[in-house]
Amino acid sequence: MLFSSRQLADVARIADPLLHLRALYARVPGVAFGLRHGDETVLLGGHGVADAASEGPVDPTSTSFRCASITKTFTSTLIMRLADRGKLRLDDTVRGWLPWTVSAVGADLTIRHLLMHAGGVLRDGGNDWSTSLSNTEELRREFARGASFTEPSVHFRYSNVAFSMLGEIAEQAGGRTYGTLLRREVLTPLGLSDTYPDLVPAARRNLATGYLLGRPNEPIIEAGHFAARAVAPAAGLISTVPNLLEYLAAHFSGDQRLLSEYAKREMQRTQWLRDEEPHFGLGWMSWHVDGTKILGHSGGYPGFVTKVGFSPVERLAGAVLTNANSPLAAEALDLLFHLAAQVRRRWSDAEASTKWHTRGTLAPFIGCYRIWGDDLLVVRINGSLFLVDPKEPSPLSVAARLVPKGKRRFLIAEGDDFGHLGEIITFGADRQGRIATLKYGPSLLIKESL
Repeated sequence: MLFSSRQLADVARIADPLLHLRALYARVPGVAFGLRHGDETVLLGGHGVADAASEGPVDPTSTSFRCASITKTFTSTLIMRLADRGKLRLDDTVRGWLPWTVSAVGADLTIRHLLMHAGGVLRDGGNDWSTSLSNTEELRREFARGASFTEPSVHFRYSNVAFSMLGEIAEQAGGRTYGTLLRREVLTPLGLSDTYPDLVPAARRNLATGYLLGRPNEPIIEAGHFAARAVAPAAGLISTVPNLLEYLAAHFSGDQRLLSEYAKREMQRTQWLRDEEPHFGLGWMSWHVDGTKILGHSGGYPGFVTKVGFSPVERLAGAVLTNANSPLAAEALDLLFHLAAQVRRRWSDAEASTKWHTRGTLAPFIGCYRIWGDDLLVVRINGSLFLVDPKEPSPLSVAARLVPKGKRRFLIAEGDDFGHLGEIITFGADRQGRIATLKYGPSLLIKESL
């Protein structure tokens, strides 16, 4: 069952302040995020700064971020597009395309093995990406020194080097450089004008500054920018939230802009079942949020952590990009899918149940309320208000429902029985009649703008 526009409107209105607060708690300088349903972007938000020195704000429509390993899904899509055209086969041997690997890998290592991280190939090599791996020849030397630690399909082994090899295979099959192929075969067909394969001059124009957070008592410092170069097919991508949402939508069933339905299904099918999530397809990670299977990928680059994901069944896609080495992006992406699932799950039971309020008259109560440095969100789902603790991992799962007992009085009808279940909440207004306070038990919370 797909989402209604009203359900998604509630998801968006809950998500924006929730992600804003999570970014503040995590000390993340800037975050951009978005949610798309089918052909419609239902949420596009940003908070904080793209650059702390200039105090330039994050613009979710145009600020770009280092996407790091999200690049792997683009490289996989490129490989699958070449396979769709008969330029290569997934079960072709790596040796057949890259003769220089003959002395380093077995004859049965295939393109498919590399795509699913089942090739037994070393992860990164021993060099610092910021100063080394500047060209393919250096990567080859690194590879020859210790390419493989096991036979294919024996162990899952996440590998940046494997995707660098896939980039070179794409070059051999497509007859052009990786960057040119990616632009021609993936970026241009989708109109992704703000996406770049690596740190080229044009990519710097709207690129956020990355920051290293360190320990809580340490100052935040700039990470500095450097190109991915030889590992660009694994980690070089620079993009924006709108471009990434467009890209994810191209992997929905029925979208014919990039891949055949068979190729999309093959990419999304679980190819390696790990002991715990995420599992892996061809380029895609897979995991579950509130019972919904999500396909996507995370990314980490010095000063940046990012994550994207989509549900083919729900036709829902999300992206969260941050300019700090923080786990916020992964947490926030799962939050988007959690909010969507919970809003729909609660929808029918959250209809207006009394004479006091309609959906519209509940809007003034929505917002962030504070006391003693803690935050509490009042949100709306359908025709009911809920109290939400923004620090909870799955906040809507434990949200407290409020049942109207008057124009400004509500009963806490659901919630934690360690809290104020069964008690009355009273909202207060300022001189202009605007809702300004929330009181329950001994606590008086002040409504604040985020």
